Amino acid sequence: MDNRVEVYIPKGYANAEPNFFVSVGGVNYLLPRGCTSMVPPAVAAEIRRAQKAQEMLDRKIGELLEQQ
Repeated sequence: MDNRVEVYIPKGYANAEPNFFVSVGGVNYLLPRGCTSMVPPAVAAEIRRAQKAQEMLDRKIGELLEQQ
């Protein structure tokens, strides 16, 4: 039985790539932005990790810009 989970990849900025690339265990996935996709749990975990890292980066950039 396949235990895939549902993930949503937000669209992103206007000039962002139309697809989101993720690679886990040597297997590559190219997921369309703005859509829901079914992926293995390890891929979903990596997507969540990447999204959290992006949120942290955005927050830090905002803090640095406020200090100027």
